[in-house]
Amino acid sequence: MSDLHDFEKQVMDWYENNWNGRVLPFFKKPALTIETSLSTGKYPWANEDAIEIVDDYFRRFNVDRKNFSFVKYWPNEEAIPPLNFLRSQEHKWRWVKPEPLTLKMLAESAKAGCWLYD
Repeated sequence: MSDLHDFEKQVMDWYENNWNGRVLPFFKKPALTIETSLSTGKYPWANEDAIEIVDDYFRRFNVDRKNFSFVKYWPNEEAIPPLNFLRSQEHKWRWVKPEPLTLKMLAESAKAGCWLYD
């Protein structure tokens, strides 16, 4: 049976090799730690990219995603605030702070075989 460290290495390698690209061609690749968040921090992913990354993760590591809530980590991407100033106060769109989705959370869930955080 593998320990958590093995899963942390596998997740870090997977993310580094497949998803940790340069933000723009002239910027350095973001430095990764096991605490790196994909949804918050200095280099959060946009909704469209995050969907692809999360889908790849669940498929590659064979993790049951039934308790995973995407909008917990990317809550503002589905809400489009056009003409927000015309809406009544109770219907105005408001920024919701995303929860961090870290590589450590991915590793721990990969070890368990199911999503542990929702």
